Amino acid sequence: MGPTASRWWQTARTPKQGFVLGGFWLVLAVAYGVFAVGEPISWSVIVAALAALLGVGYLVTAVLLRQRLRSTQRDPR
Repeated sequence: MGPTASRWWQTARTPKQGFVLGGFWLVLAVAYGVFAVGEPISWSVIVAALAALLGVGYLVTAVLLRQRLRSTQRDPR
């Protein structure tokens, strides 16, 4: 498998895509969390939690892809 080959756990194909989408989902999670302050558990809290999970998933994939790319680019001396 090449460095950008997809596996079942990957949510992004490249590290850059993973970092961008992970950051987007985490910003969205924070925004929904801010809107939910002071309210009883509502849809905003649920959406914020799901967006945070999605953001973390993208970031984990980006970090793993970046590590894999670096390990394949090292000189095997």
